[in-house]
Amino acid sequence: MNDLVQMRGTFEPPVLQGERMIIEGRLPLATSLDYPVTLSSYTKGRSTFTSFFAGYEECPPDVSAERTRRGG
Repeated sequence: MNDLVQMRGTFEPPVLQGERMIIEGRLPLATSLDYPVTLSSYTKGRSTFTSFFAGYEECPPDVSAERTRRGG
């Protein structure tokens, strides 16, 4: 879960269902593109990572200064 915090994610408390742990939250796309591979390596391929578009949020000032605008 430390990974999620480092990626500027927000999440609900984990839910345990038998041997499964379910974590629901929000992650910026820019910081989480490679995370399914990382998570799979942590869990020896037993994890599932599901994502969907949930909207836009304003970037923190320190992050928006790092990236230039792309597109039209």
